[in-house]
Amino acid sequence: MIAVVSRPGVRYVFEAPFSPPNPVYEMVEALLADLGLDAARAGTPEWNPLGDLIAPGDRVVIKPNFVTSKNFHEQLRGEKLACSSTHGSVLRPILDYAFRAAGPRGQVRIVDTPVEGCNLADVVEGLGVRALCDWYRERGHAVELIDLRYFRVVPRMLLDDVRRGGRSWNLGLLVRQSLPGDPLGYQVIDLHDRSRFHEVRRRGPRFRFHRSHQRTPVPHHVGGRHEYSIPRTVLAADAIINIPKMKTHKKSGVTLALKSCIGLTNEKYWLPHYTAGTPVEDGDEFPVEPPFEVRFENQLQRFPLPGDHSLIARAPNLSEGGQSGVLHGWAMEGSWEGNDTIWRTVLDLNRILFFADKQGALRDQVQRRYLAIVDGIVAGEGEGPLASTPRNAGLLIGGLDPALVDLACVRAMGLDESAIAMVRRAFEDPFVAGSRPEALKVKLDGPAPEGRFAVPRTWPALHGPAVPLT
Repeated sequence: MIAVVSRPGVRYVFEAPFSPPNPVYEMVEALLADLGLDAARAGTPEWNPLGDLIAPGDRVVIKPNFVTSKNFHEQLRGEKLACSSTHGSVLRPILDYAFRAAGPRGQVRIVDTPVEGCNLADVVEGLGVRALCDWYRERGHAVELIDLRYFRVVPRMLLDDVRRGGRSWNLGLLVRQSLPGDPLGYQVIDLHDRSRFHEVRRRGPRFRFHRSHQRTPVPHHVGGRHEYSIPRTVLAADAIINIPKMKTHKKSGVTLALKSCIGLTNEKYWLPHYTAGTPVEDGDEFPVEPPFEVRFENQLQRFPLPGDHSLIARAPNLSEGGQSGVLHGWAMEGSWEGNDTIWRTVLDLNRILFFADKQGALRDQVQRRYLAIVDGIVAGEGEGPLASTPRNAGLLIGGLDPALVDLACVRAMGLDESAIAMVRRAFEDPFVAGSRPEALKVKLDGPAPEGRFAVPRTWPALHGPAVPLT
C-alpha cells in the first residue's frame, strides 16, 4: 500500500519547533494512519505508528534531503530552499513518533551527505532544523544531526556574482576543508556481479563523475570491482526513515525515494554519473558531440587544481538561470534523458541499504526496516535538482517500498514513467518481495493531483503518455 495525502494550498509552518496543531503535522499523521501502522490504536493517545518499524532500543537513522543553500550565483531562500530540501515541519512529527517508538534506550540520528559545496549550517538554519534539534535537546531528547561528509569545498571568490552585461561574473577557488565526518567511520562494500554495472562492465574505464573529478569512479568500477563507501552509522541502523523531496532531476529525470540513497555515501566522487562519449560510442555523456568551445567553457567552470582544490571561472547568461549541465543549449555530463549510468548507481546504493549487514557483508535477506515519506508539499520542478522552481503541490507520498513510492510519485507528477529507467529497472531485481508495478495500490486522502510538472529541457520524453495516479 502506498499512501498519498493531498492538501492543495497547504504551506509549511515556518516557525520552529512546528508544534501541533498545524496542517503539516496532521498530513504526516494522516499518511502514517493510511499506511495502517499500529492500526488497532489509531486515533488514541497510545498510538505508536512507527512502533511497527522501530523497536524499543533501536538505532534509528532519519535521512532528510539536504542539498545546498546556493546554486552558482543564486542564494536559495524561502520556498526556493524548501523546494530542494526537506523542511523541518515535516521532520517534527517523524521525530516525535521515532522517539516514542525507540524509547529512552533508543538512538535517533538525522544524517545526510549533501553536495560537496553545501554549507549545511545555512540549509538547516533556513529550514528550521537547527532550531528544532535545539528544542529537542532542551527537553532531554538526544537527537544528533550528523553531516556524514568528511570534507566540503568552500568558495574563496575574487568575483562573486558581479552582474554586468546580463551575465553573472565569477572567479575564484573552491578550497577543500576537512569535516569531522561519521563518528563511526566508513565501510567499503564491493557489489561485484550484483552491481547493475556488471552488465556494462566494459564501460568501466569511461565512467565519469563531473568536470573536476571526471575519472575518480574508474578505479572503483574496473576489474570486476564495484565499490561504494558507506558510513557505518547507516550500516548500524535498525530502521531507516527516508524523507526525500519531490523534484525533477536533469540526470535521472526525477529524484525521489530511490535516488535519495546517494545521500548515504560519503565518497560521491566514486559514483559513476555518466559514461564518456556519445551513444554511438557506447557512452551517454551527451546526445551528440558538442563543439570544442562549448566543452572548453564547461570544463573551465570548475577546473581541477593540485590538493583537490578547483578553479572557478564562469560568466553565465542570467537568462539561462544558471542551469548546471546545460550550456548554450547543449546537454553536458549526462544531463539528459539518454543517461544510462546514474540509475545503475542509484539502484546499487539501494541494494546496499537493504541487504548489507552491519559489517557491510551482503545478505539475501533485508537487513533493516525502511519507510519512505516523500515531501512534495512544496516540490521542485523544471531544471532540478539545484535550479528547481517551487511548485506548491501539497503532497506527501509514503510507503515501505521505494520503487512503488517512486512510481506513485511519478504518476502524481503527471510524468511518463516509461522514460525513467531508475524506476522502471528497480522492479527487475526488487528490494522488497513482490514489488512490481501491477502491485501498486494507492490510498488517496484528498483530491487527486492535477497537472504536469515542468521538466528539465533535456528530458522532453517525461512529457510522454502518463498513467493516472488512481
